[in-house]
Amino acid sequence: MTAFRLLAACLATSVVLSAFAISARAADAQSAATVGVSPMKEGPITRSDFADHTLREQVATFGFGPRSYSVAYRAAIPPKEKDTGKVVPIEGYIGMPRPSSCNWYHGGFLAISINGQDIGATPITSMMGVESGERAIVDMVWETDQADVRARFFGLPGQDYLATEITIDPKQEITRIGVALRCYPSFFTAHHKRDGARRIKTPATLIEQGNKTTLPAAENWWAVYYDEIFDVANGEGDGPCAMLMPPGEASEISFDPGSYAVSTSITYPPHTRTIHLAFWDFTGATNAAALERVEAGAEHVSRMLVETDYRPRTVQEFNVAETRELLEGILQSKEAREALQDDIEQIQTWLTDYAPALETPGQQTGVVGEERLLKSIDMFQSFRWRVKLYELIADI
Repeated sequence: MTAFRLLAACLATSVVLSAFAISARAADAQSAATVGVSPMKEGPITRSDFADHTLREQVATFGFGPRSYSVAYRAAIPPKEKDTGKVVPIEGYIGMPRPSSCNWYHGGFLAISINGQDIGATPITSMMGVESGERAIVDMVWETDQADVRARFFGLPGQDYLATEITIDPKQEITRIGVALRCYPSFFTAHHKRDGARRIKTPATLIEQGNKTTLPAAENWWAVYYDEIFDVANGEGDGPCAMLMPPGEASEISFDPGSYAVSTSITYPPHTRTIHLAFWDFTGATNAAALERVEAGAEHVSRMLVETDYRPRTVQEFNVAETRELLEGILQSKEAREALQDDIEQIQTWLTDYAPALETPGQQTGVVGEERLLKSIDMFQSFRWRVKLYELIADI
């Protein structure tokens, strides 16, 4: 039995690695939408006000269009919380380091709050690249006391914006949902001791620097953030940025165009469970070109955000019935149960906890269930190969 299990494990590993290698080569040859996610890193923080904290950081870098986007998770661990895992945001926790250092802020451009509580105060559960090939997708998941929350970033070949889907699975009654955005359009004015002229253009109005305002989201569902002085057309600045949300999702939007940072707060109805957003960084483009792109393409991008099925292909195509049938067949043999015991226990646990949602028409697996499935995909594939290998050897 020991020899059999060793042979099975070796051959199974070889077969699986070969299959993955072939798949990877095919994807590299055909794909135009890629993403890579760095391991979670920990290290010192250079800021004096966080000098005794530990930085936790992870970065996802996309390649799918004319500009390379990246999103980063950043949080600080207080010295007394190293064993508890508790974190505090530094300037934010979801940043956009690329395509430019300004525009959507690398230190924190997106924040999500449930019932007034920022999810960034909870350690991130996972940050994973879940698809690369025809589409590039990265998931960031938080399991907070209020809700399980996923921020999914998505890119298609040739796409010039970063699509975002935020999913909320409540654990308590939700009374408030908010999204906060921060950008530094085209140039870090105060850092370089320069004065700019911040502007925000929406479908309904033009907001000038210093004018805080709250508006109906339905009429102000996209915004181009630019600076009249730091315009590529004038030979200054990096270019503007923009965001879009499909009309009807949010209730109101507040703009605060400061002389340095520009803040945006979006309020959603408490019953909201899915939020769609698109982010552009128009580095290298003039203000006029960015305005023209968003004004002309907003309707199309809005439809894409709403109509796209953001679930990774592996989730869409996962066959629960086939996995159950495979498992039931293995359980008929004592020898097979012993040979594949570790795999069987993991498969049984997942099927018990999460599979029912996949088998019920119209029901979703939920943020946590889908995260567990995505983490388990390799396990399922390996299990199938081990079963096939076992059957092959058993017949010899």
